This record gives sequence, C-alpha cells and structure tokens, in this order.
Amino acid sequence: MNHLVVFVMLAVFLGMTSLVDAADKKVIIGFKKGAVASEEDRHHKFSRAGGRVKRSHRIINAISGQLSEEEIEKLKNDPDVAYIEEDSVVGITEPTLLSTPLTQEYAESWGVARIGGNAAAAGGITGAGIKVAVLDSGIDYNHPELKGNYKGGYNFAYDNNDPFDDGYISHGTHIAGIIGARNNGTGVVGVAPEVSLYAVKVLGGMVMGDLSDILAGMEWAITNNMNIINMSIGAPIDSNAFKDVCDRAYQAGIIVVAAAGNTNSNTIEFPAAYDSVIAVGATDQVDAHPTFSNYGQKLELAAPGVAINSTMRGGSYGILKGTSQATAHVSGAAAILLAKGIADANGDGRVADDVRALLGSSAADLGDIGRDPYFGFGLVDLSKALTPQPVTYHYTVARTIGSRKDNDLTVALKPGVYTVEITNHGNIDLKIHAVDANCFKEIGHNKLNKRHEKHPHNYNYQSHDATISLQVAIGDSGSISFIPTGSPGSSADIVITSKIL
Repeated sequence: MNHLVVFVMLAVFLGMTSLVDAADKKVIIGFKKGAVASEEDRHHKFSRAGGRVKRSHRIINAISGQLSEEEIEKLKNDPDVAYIEEDSVVGITEPTLLSTPLTQEYAESWGVARIGGNAAAAGGITGAGIKVAVLDSGIDYNHPELKGNYKGGYNFAYDNNDPFDDGYISHGTHIAGIIGARNNGTGVVGVAPEVSLYAVKVLGGMVMGDLSDILAGMEWAITNNMNIINMSIGAPIDSNAFKDVCDRAYQAGIIVVAAAGNTNSNTIEFPAAYDSVIAVGATDQVDAHPTFSNYGQKLELAAPGVAINSTMRGGSYGILKGTSQATAHVSGAAAILLAKGIADANGDGRVADDVRALLGSSAADLGDIGRDPYFGFGLVDLSKALTPQPVTYHYTVARTIGSRKDNDLTVALKPGVYTVEITNHGNIDLKIHAVDANCFKEIGHNKLNKRHEKHPHNYNYQSHDATISLQVAIGDSGSISFIPTGSPGSSADIVITSKIL
C-alpha cells in the first residue's frame, strides 16, 4: 500500500483555491455515547453554531463540516461533545513505476504465487462470493481483468454513483488487480480471482481525500455487509473518529486490512496501528524487508510489496511497489480463507477473528522467532493456511547446580490454541508463566497448584505429570516460560502441540 501523507488544509492547495472563509475550518465533531444521537439533532447543533454541514455519519456518532474557530472553542466545552478533530486532507506518496509488464499470469504476478495464490486456485478456491471493499482512488471497472468481478460501489470524493478511478497513478485499480484480477490466461492474476470487488472511492485524482470521506466509505462498507475492507492508505496522525469506525467494522465481523506505511519509520501508521486492523508490511523477491517499509511492534503480517505487476487504468498494466501492494495481497488471502470456510472457534458468531488468527499462525516466520517488528508473525502463506497441520515442539528442562536462570526455558508462540504436556523425571518444582495469553487451564483430571493471585497466568507444578491448554490471543504474540526450581538433577520433558485451526 502506498503511504498516506497528511497535510493541514490550506486556503490554496496544489493550485486549487478554497471557497471556505479563511476563518472557517473543516472539522469532524464526535458526540458522546447516547448524546445527540439522531441525524436531525446533530445537524441542528452544528447549524446553530453557524456551521455548514458536509456529512452526518451514521455508524459513528459524528458530523463533519465547516465551522469558525470561535464556535469550535465553544463546542469544546459542550458536555455532549467527545472530540473535535481537523478533517485532514490525506494522500499517498507516489510509488515507483518500474516497467511495462510481460504476460503469463502467475509468472508475472510473482507476489500472488509467492503467498500460495496459485495453490489456492489449483484447489478450486478462488474467493467466489466474498465481498471486498477497496477504499482508494476508485477502480477502472472496464478493465478486462476486473469488469467480471466488479459489483458496484460509491464515489465519496465527489458524492456520486460513479467510483471510476481517476487517480493519476491508477492506485485503486492496481490494488484491485492484486486482490481479484481474473484468471483469464492473459495479463496478471489476483490472489482471489473470482472475488466480488467494490470500489469505494475516497481519494480524488491527486490520490488525496478528506478523512471524513474515508469515514463515510467505511460506514458504507459496514452498511453494505462487506466481508473485507482493504485500506492501502495510512497517516501518521491518530484520530478518535478513525479508530471508532475501524472498531465498529471489526465488531460487525469485517476483516479490516491496512498498510504500515512507506517512510522507513519505526512507527506503524493509522489505521493500521489500531488493534481492530491488520497492519501489513512489505517483503521483496527474496523475502527480505525493503528499506521503505515501516516497522514496529504493531506490525502483524508481511506480504510482497516490491515490483508488483497489476492492472492500471485504461486496460493496461504496470509495476508499483509499496505497503499498499502488500496490503492487497493480505486482503486477497483473507478472501480465500473465507471462501474455503473456517470454523468459529470461540463461538462469537463471527469468523473475522478466526481468519486473522489463521493468517498469523500459518505465516512463514522470517525474522526473530514469533512476532517481530519487521515481519510481524511472518509472510502470508496460503498453502499452509489451507492445509493446516499440528506443529509439535519438544523440550527438556532440568535443574542443575548453578545459576537458576541458566535452566529457564521460554517458548515464543503465535496466536492459536496449544496443548502443553509435562512429564516429570525426579523431584522437580516447575513454575509455569504464560505471557499475553488467555484460557490457560488444565485438561482432564491433572491438577496444578493454585495460581499466584497477583499473576493469574502463573502456576506451580510439582512432582507429577500434567496436561494444560494455552491460548494466545489474536493480535498478540505470546510466550510460555518454564522455570525449574526443584532438586538438582531433576527434569521434565515438555511437548507443546498446536491445535489445527
């Protein structure tokens, strides 16, 4: 995805003269839960303050428009107002157009093949029936690779029903092709070549747009029951309204995927940094971290983002790079898993969290063991995700003479459910500590000593065999530590097995 740069609105921007009074500001006003709930009441409060309404948001309790500085200051003291934010203008940094494409779909779509898109297609899993909203500069819905999968959308940048891509670099069309270009024997192919694509145009011709338009696009996706929202956009500025609408989408069971950013920064941009969003970084052809890709603890997954060949406006093709492109690969992979079908493991009535967990647990670990700042849980691997196998880890811990810390064992774990079997050898006193985990419980009739009250995931285990289960929460990296403190010479064999998701 290509990095979004946030600009403060100026009276003149790129030669376009603002018609707004110099004293007015474009703002988004969020109201507290239960306050000013109706659209009519929001309009009334905004208009009464002398403001000009642009849009009343329906999923989040907010309104956007233009208001004077004086009235903004007054509204900050209004007990009904939760926040007032500037309606920023956002835009993507220009990616590099490297070359004209060749043919041979999967050979040319190296990123799609690298994450196992060809394996999914060979198995007859194409993303059919899954709805993906592409929040971007629009889609060239006449492109031969896309017109069969294009199902509609809306243009929030210009408030009309034609979300055609007028972006000067065909950004939205390029993203749509990575997700769902048809497998038709020519050009390129997408990860999910029979997915349903919806163009939600929130960026204009210069691939910039108001945050309020992006919020409206998210609300459209929620209202129209999208399965996946692809946001190959981002900004370095946090927003209450942006977080709120992303959280609402996730609560509605929608998989939300966004780009980490392209500034070689150690900070993941928003909305990718929100917990409700999958943050995606880029990899190159040798699975290395490219210098432009942002990194940090919030990074969740990595996917191809260098020299990516895809569709361009006017029926053409082109090669771009960025975390925008990486994001599109993850959205396509999520569509494949949804199309295959996945169990609702926690019984919450949704499978978005289960898809997210499977993408993480099946990813190819490229950096440090477990989650790391440069690759997250690793490179998306559809081949493994479509045929998950239990993974078993074997360890032995022993109490020796010397420093106790030399005997400690810590195992890093991806999101998922694990069985931990402990077999005692000798009089061992083993402390077990789980980090970033829940559902740490005994299985069957094996008994562990009482957990430490201040540390509910701490157990003491003494001189008997035991089997416990451990679940690492979605979006987290987890670890389990075994600390032997018993008699020197005592030991325990530990077998950790992942559950098939």
